[in-house]
Amino acid sequence: MGTEAIELPSRVASLAEVETWGDAVAEACGLGEGDRHRLGLALHEAAANAVLHGNGADPAKRVRLGWARGEGRLLVTVGDEGDGFTRPGPAPGTNLTGSGRGLLLIGHLTDGYRVTPRDDPPGTDVVLVFDLSE
Repeated sequence: MGTEAIELPSRVASLAEVETWGDAVAEACGLGEGDRHRLGLALHEAAANAVLHGNGADPAKRVRLGWARGEGRLLVTVGDEGDGFTRPGPAPGTNLTGSGRGLLLIGHLTDGYRVTPRDDPPGTDVVLVFDLSE
């Protein structure tokens, strides 16, 4: 993770701090308005998933945010302390439930992402990839 990594309590209220942190990352990377919005929305979605699904909104658990820039890419990592999950396959039809579209949105907003289980500390990292080469 980048040198400006932070840890936040796993509460919905922490998402406002995630937005502020994401704005600082976008500024440090010199992102234009459109890329700032893509980063902000994807980061919010990943952090909300970490709080609500990964950590079960347990404020004793933490959400970790970090970033690194290099080789024409920005990598933003959102980590939780949950038990992990099995990535669902594509579902037929349209999902009109209140959840379940986060990874789909992240996939459209980023230039790629990966979900990786972590052993130390236990949890899951979602790494958002943004191409900065343009």
